[in-house]
Amino acid sequence: MSVPHGPGSRDTAAMAGDFVGRADELASLARRIEAAADGTGSVVLLAGPAGIGKSTLAAEALRRHADPSGHTVVRGHCSRNEVAPPLWPWQRALRHAGVDPRLSAGQSVRTSFAPADAAEARFLELARMSEALTAAAAERPLFILLEDLHWADTASLDLLSQVARQGDNHGLLVLGTVREPVPDEAAGALTDLRRYGADTLRLTPFSKTEVAQCLGARAPGAMEAVEEAYRRTGGLPLLVATLRTYANENLGTVVSGLLAGLTAEQREVVRAAAVLGERLEPGLLAAVLPESDETVVAEALTAAWHAGFLTAAGTTADTGRAYLFAHDLVREEVLGRTAPAATRALHRAAAEALELEQASVGDPAEPARIAAHWQRAGREPAFRAAAARWSRTAAELARGQHAYDDAARHLAHAAAALTSADPDRAAVLVELARAEYLCGRYDACLRHCAEGATEAREAGRPELLADIALVLQGVSFPKASEAVIRLCRAALAVEDQPGAVRARLLAQLAAASADLGALDTAVEHARAAFALARSTGDPRAELDAARAVEMTLAHPNGTLERLRLGELTVTRAERLGDPLSAVMGHEWRVQAGYLLGRLDLVDQAVRGIGDIADRCGLPLARWHLLRVSAARAVLEGRFDAARQHNEDASELALASGDETAIAMNHVLRLQLALVRGDASELTEDIWPLLDRAPQLPLPLYQSVRGRALFLAGRLDEARETYARLRPMLPLPTVNPSWPAVLLHMVDLIALVGDAEGAQLVYDQLSTIRPYPGAVGAPTAYFSGTVSRDLGRLAAIAGRPAEAEELLREALRRNRALGARPDVALTCLDLATVLRDQGEHGARDALTEAAGLAGEALTTAGQLGQPGPAATAVRRLGEIAGLREETDPLTRREREIAEFVVRAHTNQEIAAHLFISERTVETHVSKILRKRGCANRTELVARWGADED
Repeated sequence: MSVPHGPGSRDTAAMAGDFVGRADELASLARRIEAAADGTGSVVLLAGPAGIGKSTLAAEALRRHADPSGHTVVRGHCSRNEVAPPLWPWQRALRHAGVDPRLSAGQSVRTSFAPADAAEARFLELARMSEALTAAAAERPLFILLEDLHWADTASLDLLSQVARQGDNHGLLVLGTVREPVPDEAAGALTDLRRYGADTLRLTPFSKTEVAQCLGARAPGAMEAVEEAYRRTGGLPLLVATLRTYANENLGTVVSGLLAGLTAEQREVVRAAAVLGERLEPGLLAAVLPESDETVVAEALTAAWHAGFLTAAGTTADTGRAYLFAHDLVREEVLGRTAPAATRALHRAAAEALELEQASVGDPAEPARIAAHWQRAGREPAFRAAAARWSRTAAELARGQHAYDDAARHLAHAAAALTSADPDRAAVLVELARAEYLCGRYDACLRHCAEGATEAREAGRPELLADIALVLQGVSFPKASEAVIRLCRAALAVEDQPGAVRARLLAQLAAASADLGALDTAVEHARAAFALARSTGDPRAELDAARAVEMTLAHPNGTLERLRLGELTVTRAERLGDPLSAVMGHEWRVQAGYLLGRLDLVDQAVRGIGDIADRCGLPLARWHLLRVSAARAVLEGRFDAARQHNEDASELALASGDETAIAMNHVLRLQLALVRGDASELTEDIWPLLDRAPQLPLPLYQSVRGRALFLAGRLDEARETYARLRPMLPLPTVNPSWPAVLLHMVDLIALVGDAEGAQLVYDQLSTIRPYPGAVGAPTAYFSGTVSRDLGRLAAIAGRPAEAEELLREALRRNRALGARPDVALTCLDLATVLRDQGEHGARDALTEAAGLAGEALTTAGQLGQPGPAATAVRRLGEIAGLREETDPLTRREREIAEFVVRAHTNQEIAAHLFISERTVETHVSKILRKRGCANRTELVARWGADED
């Protein structure tokens, strides 16, 4: 622990210049500094209560181990009271390092976003700054000290999370100081930092030995004084230093004594400085205290510096020396000794002085700071209006950097500053609702929308109702949809709405109605919206209307229309420069192309998504390309490629923070587990998500959980899940997810042998049979033709002839799709139906069944489908057993042959059957001879075929 001996020491105990304690922490930081110098960066948080010595420890470590000739060391400070713009501590640090992150709002693609788009834009801004840091650290090791992260804005913490995730790839070391306990608003983000790889050094108070060192108590008998000092200070370094300098006093008494040592004029300057906070310069303080000229203020600051209130913070050409408070606890003590009326007057003076300075300088750091001073200046209407105005300016700057959390915070301050009688409050509430929406806080968004609508009507501003109704889009839960319907109807009741606005409102109304299951109403509004949008020629209205119409296409007979809507959306989105809407249009084309069995259309659409991803460089566009590629790879049996695409997409989703996108990782893994018959594809973190399903009303979640339980072998739980799903049949077909729910249920129906349930699901899924292709969604997965599932359901329902017809159809269709995993599964299903026929004397059926099972075994072995491979071996054994009378193999030879088919070595077979390896060799030779096979490979290929 450093104990500087000059006036103005900050954040620790001070005395004769020796550094006391912290040996382990210094050694740890020394290793981090050395590693960063060698190219391996990291993030370290120094945590502890105020006065524990966080800043001094960081400064001492950098002083000792960071070589100014070979390393760049810079500092950024997070402002309290939320008065700095987003990323301010980083920007100040990088400016000192000579790094240009090249951030500007103009570089974003759009300024009107859906939540996913907003997350994308924000991620892109942070990625640019992260790249700037990486580039700077690659040229020369870069050490950044970020002070007071507990006050950091959300964007700054998000950037720090990105740095923590990739810290070992470059020579960047970030040291951050964190005061504990951490405020609630920052606690979650700081916890995530540790999860992403940041380390925490939590500082503890001085030991008695260290207190003795700090106090210089080495003489015999001095330990009694040390014991008393330790008791009074608890070992807190700041208080130990205070006690060293001002014996028998606490910090409050010390501050009172220091103030008493100044003149009345100097005390007034110190009080103004405490109100102003941050960097203290004579010129600005003189503007806050117009009765004192700049020379007098400079002298007062110098006196406060020598008294120990302040620490020097550099010099400027215009104003001379600048200062900071020695510690925030000292500043708080000064503020606590200032009368409330005097404090309010100083806040007003500070706000007015900063406004004058802002008019000429235009510093992006100042709007929130000015707003904060006006908020504390009093409740007069003029002060409240000024606070709201500057808060909205701060929010606009935050939006320009895609820092939506910070924008929402500033707008909440603006709304709180205005009364309901102020006509501007309704507009502020609309902006606040939009910011909350972009942050993904939908309940808060709905509250502000409702409040804004009420105030817009009372303030005589009906034109705002349309803006309010269009805030919340693409969000599907009943409470939101009900609110959107009310807001849209209110906005549509306003006369003389422009055609494009009315079309967007009708589209919004249609989407909400579809979410609530009112499909007929949704279709009516969507068609009206589409016609009106086409008549206006407004591309944004056309996009909204096309999306609404697509949401109503819950039946397969809308496939051709989905294809047309996709083509229109791509065209309109290209006109608007909206790459993510274009991606959405291409994905509709992918979905339609697959269901139609038109792989040429699928190829065109996937290439279109790839071109957009390459051209615009947006990670979210790349995410969509990876998801479509993963879905295709699973369908075709390229499982390694599917896993890689899925992993890459998951990394992008984690970086964006989009929980829905993150969850798609599990959806694809579930499909991999299904087609491979391997429950190890399901990672452990899927179960906490699925265990929420019983509490959710949506059948999709229930069906996904039931299928996962089935694949994991938790059959009793799978049966229980089916019991909850069964009363829902026949399933309402107003939600586009209904085919997925029913397809998930097929395995469960087979598990329980529910013939009646099989018929109900068959009747609903049969509407998809006219479409020969794959069923699914581009960002999830595609499974083979529905004919296979219909065949399985027909078999369960007791109609074997129909099951055989459907499975033969499925085999042709899946071969045409190139869906090789589904080909293997269909072969097994058809082999089972034919095996059952063989049990009733159809010997030719047994021969074909054996050939199908053999094909399934070969395909499954080539693709890596252990579950279907094992089933094929069992099926072949069953078929061979049915043909036992004509089978040339003995029971023992057939048993050994099944081991050979499963690729077991002679040694493994011998160990399993408790016979000698020589005996196994003899049996294998006989098996090959009897079957007419030249080797084991030929036996595997022909196993089960009738050679007689």
